[in-house]
Formats: sequence, structure tokens, C-alpha cells
Amino acid sequence: MLKRIRRDFSIILSTIWGNLVLFAPLLISSAALLKFFGNNPQAGWGQLILDAFNLASMERVETGGRTIPILLAFLLPIGMMIILGEGILRIFTIYSQRRMNRKEWDLMVAKSLKDHTVICGAGEMGKQLLQQMLVEQPEMEVVLIDPRPGLLAELGLNDDHALHFQSDMTDIVTLEQASIHSAKLVVLSAGEDALNLETAYKILQINPEATIWIRLHHSGLAELLDLSKKSNIHFFSPYQQAAKAIVDHMMEK
Repeated sequence: MLKRIRRDFSIILSTIWGNLVLFAPLLISSAALLKFFGNNPQAGWGQLILDAFNLASMERVETGGRTIPILLAFLLPIGMMIILGEGILRIFTIYSQRRMNRKEWDLMVAKSLKDHTVICGAGEMGKQLLQQMLVEQPEMEVVLIDPRPGLLAELGLNDDHALHFQSDMTDIVTLEQASIHSAKLVVLSAGEDALNLETAYKILQINPEATIWIRLHHSGLAELLDLSKKSNIHFFSPYQQAAKAIVDHMMEK
């Protein structure tokens, strides 16, 4: 719970950061006006910026009856409300409605991820891999890309454990939204070799350093691909590995 609160708080801060950056020049320019046209031109810049902030927050500041400080006393609160108020209202709306409108909040969460795992194509194989991964590392952060709806509920997971982007795994926009550029591990486990290979090439364009595991039905195909020459690319064939495990078990009897 504490980890989730920290995550949500950092997302909120990162979201309104742009508004804070926009508000800073307004304070600095207002401080400059107070420097040249204010009641106390001898004041230091720190004090002038503080006075500008107090004017913006409608705190009492001595204007000396001068025109510019009086105008700032009216204009700065409006500017603060427009710039900061817009960001606060926007993030509050998204956060309060995150249960009903998952997509926008999930996009914001995904932007904050780093060194996470992305699983593309969460059929039976993908689901089994995910569940086993969570057994081994319960705290791992996972993004699922699969077109089927309700996948997290089907897996008995909530947004504390994983995000689900309901989309085509080959869609490069979706891959970017899943922060594939900062992913540590990518698993391509769709039932079609062509989908897995197409997605692998697109991921390498975004994150050539990611460790990628690619499911192939035709295991011999891996030797013919230039991908096999890359040290961070690995192939696995469920049928081949299952056959070996089953035969080994049979021979023990």
C-alpha cells in the first residue's frame, strides 16, 4: 500500500511539473516589474519573488499605491489560477476517476515505469509465464499488451501488479505507451511466430538494449534469423521444451 501511495504521489508531481515550470517565469517577470516599479526597489531578488508569490496567492503586500504592484495584485492570482489550477484540476479529475477511466491513468503510470517487464500476447502461455514470474518476484512491475478485454480480472490481478493495454502488440504507439524504451525484459508469447518477430524488430528500434524472449512454434526458424546473432535476444519453443520435460519424466518410470 505504501509503495502504491508513493508511486501515485510521484505521478501526480510529474504531471503538474509542466504547470510549475510555466508558473516560474510568471513569478520571475513579476519580480522584475516589482524591482523597477515597486515600492521597494532595493529589495533582493529572493524577497521580490516571495512578494510576487504572495501577490499571486492574494496575501497582503505593501504596494505603496504604485500602479504596477496594484495591477499585479489583480493579475497574478488570475495567472496562478489558470496555470496551476488547470494542472491540479486535471490530475484530480483523472485520479478520482481512475477506476472508471483506466486508460488515461494507466498511461500516466506507465510513463513512470523503469526496468519493468512487458509481456506481449497474453494467451495461455503468456498467462502462465506471468503467474510464475509473480511467484518468483511478487513486486515486479508488469505491462501486458493484448487485445482481449478483462485480462487482469481473468488473471485475478489488480493494477498494483500489472497494467493492461488492450491493443495490438505490433502497434508501435502502444509499445511506446508501455514505456518499452525503459523496459528491462520483454516477453513475446503470442501464438503466431510472425506477430512475435514483427514486434521484436519494432522493439529493437525503440530499445535495442532490452532483453527479449521470443516464442517460436518452429524452433528451427531461429537459426535463420539475424536476431539470433544478438546477445540480448533469446528464443523459446514451448513444444520442444515441453516434449523434453515429458520424455525425461517418462524415462524415469
